[in-house]
Amino acid sequence: MPLLVNPNNFEEEVLRSRLPVLLDFFGERCAPCLFLRPILLELAGDFAGQLKICMLNTDRERRDSDEDYDEKFRILEEYGVRHLPTLLLFSGGKLRQTVVGLRTKEELLETLSEEGLTPQPHPGGKPRPRKRKHGGKDEEGDD
Repeated sequence: MPLLVNPNNFEEEVLRSRLPVLLDFFGERCAPCLFLRPILLELAGDFAGQLKICMLNTDRERRDSDEDYDEKFRILEEYGVRHLPTLLLFSGGKLRQTVVGLRTKEELLETLSEEGLTPQPHPGGKPRPRKRKHGGKDEEGDD
């Protein structure tokens, strides 16, 4: 399950993490961000124990003080976040990759594999079921 981060825990959860971190900058009213969320949930399961997935809400929330919001904005500026969603991959506290915009799971898997991360095998060693399209055809052709 992705972890919500904020300016108060950003350094501890992202920069000091013993695991690589995929950080999603999102907004509550951002449609592409909403489409990305289930993909991140899948990746959290696929990479359990080897990748931490975090999310930072870029919206001003009711509980944000002026100082908290200013600090959130400073993080956005520091990492050049100008569009949503933006995904940053950190390893050892260093920024390794930046992905801007909605991406498919396959595209994100490729980005992660470039950093030497590979998904864990599905429980029981069975392959993951193929996603079905309408009409009984799978993504790779006819059955």
